Amino acid sequence: MFRRPLPAVVTSSEQDRAILVEQFRTLRQQVPLMYALMLVDAAFLSFASNGTVSAWWSFGMPVVLAVLGAIRAAFWLRRRSFTPEPDAIARYLLGTTIVAAVLSIGFGGWGLFLYFQADLVRRACIALYIFIGAISCCYCLQSLPRAGHAVLFFGAMPVTVCLLFSGDWILRGVGFNIVVVAALILRMLRTTHAGFIEVLRSRSDMAAEQRRARGAEQRAHQLAYHDPLTGLPNRRALTETLEARVASAASGERFGLLIVDLDHFKSVNDVHGHPAGDVLLREVAARLTAAVGEAGKSFRLGGDEFAVIVDGDGEEARRGAQVIVQAMQRAFAGSDLVHHIGASIGISLYPGDAHDLETLMRRADIALYKAKQSGRSQHCAFEPTLDAEIRRRAELEREMRDAMARDAFVPHYQAIVDLKQGSVVGYELLARWQRPGGEEIGPELFIPIAEECGLIDELMLRLLRRACRETRDWNAAIAINVSPTQLKDPWFSQKVLAVLTRERFPPPRLTIEITENALIVDADRARQTIASLRNQGIQLALDDFGTGYSSLQHLQMLPFDRLKIDRSFVTAMERDPEALRLVHAIITLANTLGLPVVAEGIESASTARTLVGLGCAMGQGFHFGYPMSRDDVEAHAARVQPA
Repeated sequence: MFRRPLPAVVTSSEQDRAILVEQFRTLRQQVPLMYALMLVDAAFLSFASNGTVSAWWSFGMPVVLAVLGAIRAAFWLRRRSFTPEPDAIARYLLGTTIVAAVLSIGFGGWGLFLYFQADLVRRACIALYIFIGAISCCYCLQSLPRAGHAVLFFGAMPVTVCLLFSGDWILRGVGFNIVVVAALILRMLRTTHAGFIEVLRSRSDMAAEQRRARGAEQRAHQLAYHDPLTGLPNRRALTETLEARVASAASGERFGLLIVDLDHFKSVNDVHGHPAGDVLLREVAARLTAAVGEAGKSFRLGGDEFAVIVDGDGEEARRGAQVIVQAMQRAFAGSDLVHHIGASIGISLYPGDAHDLETLMRRADIALYKAKQSGRSQHCAFEPTLDAEIRRRAELEREMRDAMARDAFVPHYQAIVDLKQGSVVGYELLARWQRPGGEEIGPELFIPIAEECGLIDELMLRLLRRACRETRDWNAAIAINVSPTQLKDPWFSQKVLAVLTRERFPPPRLTIEITENALIVDADRARQTIASLRNQGIQLALDDFGTGYSSLQHLQMLPFDRLKIDRSFVTAMERDPEALRLVHAIITLANTLGLPVVAEGIESASTARTLVGLGCAMGQGFHFGYPMSRDDVEAHAARVQPA
C-alpha cells in the first residue's frame, strides 16, 4: 500500500559500487589523455636517443608502444557513451592496472636500454623524460592509485636506481631528486585518492539523504491524503479534489458527488469485533473501486462512510449509485465469516444543486439521510424540499433541548382494555409535545430525532418519572416503550429502578415494551438488560409482534409476560383474510405459550368482537379512547364510575 522507506545512509556495498562507477567515469576521461602524453614522451626519448642506438631501438620501439597505447585509448574511447555494471567495471579496472604495469615495464625497459647506451648528458635527459612521463601517467591515474604505483615502480624505478648507483655525482643528484619527487607523488596519490573517496561517500550519503527525504515526503503525502486502512484517498484529498474541480469548472464541467454509508456495518463490529470490521472495510473499498471503474474516483471519509466523484450529469450519477448499491448487496465472504450489509447513497450535483464545496457536501449528506429513511440500500438525489426538511429537523432538535429543560414533554395515556369485561386494566404511556406556538408535534417526529441526538434516554426517564407521580394512586398498570439504544446501556435497568424507588412506584405495575427489531441490535446485551428488569419485578411485553425477526426464538429465549400484535395486522383484519389468519395464528401461538395478547389499533366494535372470538385477552385503540392527559383520564374515570 505504501512505498517501502528508503534507508537514511547507503550500505558499504552500495558505496563500493558507487566508487567503482565514479572511478570508471574519471578514467575514461583521463586514460586517453595519458596515452597521448605517453606518445609525446616516447617521441622525445626517440629524439634524444637518435644516433646512439639502432633504428629499431630509436624508432621501432616507440612505434610499438604508440600502437599499444592507441589500442588502449580506443578501448576507453568506445566506452565514453555508456557505463557498464559494477562487476564489469571491476574487471576493467583490474585490466587497466595490469596493462599499466605491462606498458610501464616496456617503457621503462626501453628507457633503461637507452640509458646505458647514452653519454652523461643524454642519460640525464633520458631519466628526466622517463620520470616526467611516469608523473604524467600518475596524474591521469589518480582515481586508480594501484595503477599509478605500477607506473612509478616499473617505469621510473629502474632508471632511478641506476642514477643513484652511478659514478657521477650529478646523476646521483638527479636520482635523489627523482626519489624525493616520487615520494611526494606517492603521498599526493594517497591523499588525492582518499579525498576522492571521501567526496564520493559524502555525495553518496547526500544522495541517500535526498532519497530518504523524498521518501519521507512521499510517505507524509501518502498519510496526509490516503486512508491507511483501505488505501483510498481520504477526506482531505476529497476536499482538495472538489475545490480544484469547482475552481476549474467554468468550462461547463458537470459531476456528481455520492456519499456512501454502509448499512448494518456497526453490527459487524459489535458482534465480530473491529478486526473483522477492518477486513470488511478493505473488501468494501476494493468492491467500491471496481464498481466505480473509470467513471469516477473513490474516497474514504472515515468510519463506514465513503465518497465517490462521478463525471457527467444526474443520470450518470444515479446510474453509478445504483451500481454501487447492487455491488454492496452481494455477500462479503471471508475465510471464516459471510457478511450481508448494504449501502445507502446520497447524491448532489454540480452545478445543479450547489456552486460551492460546502453546500455540495452538505446536500449530499441530506440526500443520504433521506435514503436511509427510505429503508436503506437505496440511493436518493438531493431535492430542495429535503433541505427544508433537514432545517426543520435541526430547528426541532434545538427546541427539543429547550423543551426538555422546561419539562415541556408530557405523558398521555391510552387505555388497555380487557376485551371480555370491557374494563381498563392499564395504560400505555405516550409522549406529547406542544410547541410554544400551539403546534403539537407527534412522537413519530421527535422520537427519531431524540434517538439520533442522544436525548431518548433522558426523555424516557423524565416521562417515566412524571408518569409514576401522576399514576401512583391509580389502580392500573402503565406500559412504556424503550428504544433499541437504551437496551445497549448496561445501566438501563438500574436507572429505571432508581426512578421507581424515588417515586415509590411498585415495579410490578410497570411494563416495559420492547420491539423485536430492538433485540437484534445487540442480542447479548438486550438479554442481560431484560433479565435484570425481570429480576426487579418489572413486566415485559414484546411489542409489534410479527413485524421483526426471529419472533419464535425470542419468545423461547426471553421471559416476556405478554405480546402485542402490531396494529397493521389488526386494522387490516376486516378487509384482508390473510391478515385475519395471521392474527389468529399469533393468538393461538401465544395462548399455547401461556402469554396474554394485547391487540393494538382496534378502531371498531366489530374488530373487538372478532378478537374476543379469536381468544385475544386485551386490546387498545381509538375504539376505546384516544391518548389523554392525566386530568382527562381521571375525569373520564369519574364519569363512568357507578354511583
